[in-house]
Amino acid sequence: MIGLLFSPLGRYIAIGGIVILAIGAAYVKIRSDAIAEIQAQATQDALRRVQDAINAGDNAAVSPERLLENDGHRRD
Repeated sequence: MIGLLFSPLGRYIAIGGIVILAIGAAYVKIRSDAIAEIQAQATQDALRRVQDAINAGDNAAVSPERLLENDGHRRD
């Protein structure tokens, strides 16, 4: 086995294996970074939507005095 590693064919096989491992590791790293970025954007979007909903609820006119005010629509 060690003799194969020191032969020219063995070195080419070892170099090919190392190159394939390096490409595979780069692929896995890039993919995991992309997934993390997508999840961060989704979390940020969800947080923004919740904050917008809270702000909209806080800005709603809900005073009981305005309940009987005319809103401009005719109802029977």
